[in-house]
Amino acid sequence: MPMVKAVLRPFYRPLADRWPTATARLRHLLSGTAGEGTGLGDPAPGGPAALRMASWIDALWCDIHGVHVQGWAHAFEHPVRRIVFHCNGQRVETDRFLSRPDLLNHYPEHTHVADTGFSAYLPFPPFQPIRLELVTDAGLVSEELAVPGHLKAPPAEAAGPEQEPFERFLTTMRERRGTVLEIGARKVGDMTQSTAARLGPDCRFIGFDIHPAPGVDLVGDAHALSRLAGRGSVDGIMSIAVLEHLQAPWVVAAEINRTLRPGGLTFQVVPQTWPMHELPNDFWRMSDEGLKVLFGPALGFEILACGLADPFTIVPGPDRRIGSWTTMPLSPGFGTAFILARKVAEIGDAAVVWPAAVGDLSERSQAYPRHDA
Repeated sequence: MPMVKAVLRPFYRPLADRWPTATARLRHLLSGTAGEGTGLGDPAPGGPAALRMASWIDALWCDIHGVHVQGWAHAFEHPVRRIVFHCNGQRVETDRFLSRPDLLNHYPEHTHVADTGFSAYLPFPPFQPIRLELVTDAGLVSEELAVPGHLKAPPAEAAGPEQEPFERFLTTMRERRGTVLEIGARKVGDMTQSTAARLGPDCRFIGFDIHPAPGVDLVGDAHALSRLAGRGSVDGIMSIAVLEHLQAPWVVAAEINRTLRPGGLTFQVVPQTWPMHELPNDFWRMSDEGLKVLFGPALGFEILACGLADPFTIVPGPDRRIGSWTTMPLSPGFGTAFILARKVAEIGDAAVVWPAAVGDLSERSQAYPRHDA
């Protein structure tokens, strides 16, 4: 029996680019194989011989608490009055329909199909079959829901889009035999990797951090980076998941410019969609557009590469699954944003103004967790 293949990891696929596929491959695509099913003109299984139905799931997400489905369903010449979802003795009923004018391209003789879209959150248990029932003036017709192949999670990519610009940064530094400074060089958590090892012996590596630790060569606050490391003293500056922990990342971006030599590179990765972490110093989330502001022409940089990586899904809690919040997992989120930029101009000391003194910023920066052994 076809089942909604509910999994703990929510699904995400955009709706707009799926509608043409949906209307071309209708109904009962069991196991994701096109061509299986009863066809457009066949009576629906279990329904009256005079009634037919067609349906499609455009998008869905699910977890252990329930399933959210978006799609459309109609009964051809019979207008649908209500849609009822059944699962293990539970039912969810709706008479609210969404506009789907795209269906008129395929069912022009039934104008009412233009209003047969649905979007519903179903507090049903996972791994259980769901039956979709249409209530019409001519009677009831129903069928089991199945997840079409286009909604199944694609294979994970071996490398994210941020890897190419990072490799470009590392390769350029090795070719220049450059001095590279990493902000946040301590090992924090199981995802931390050694940049010094990847640069190899051709580069001089400076580990910079707010706290002393193995691998840290220079201890200080990044808000005063040029004073601590020296103006125009390094060829490359990078950080991985650090800017969100700095009170004024725009000040740090200006300090990175001042510390780099002309033509120097900076590579930065920050979270865009990510849980709170390293409290109390977790201040910001940034998109690629935000990074373009920090490391753009206004602060003397040329942007070489920029983007988003690591698709994430935001799932509201069970007590917040109402209204438009139920569609939140269908909107894109990304774990990280990244940028590779080159210094092309010097900036003055007054290029970035922050009302707090650097000393005040440094005092708060010390609140970042030490993770002492």
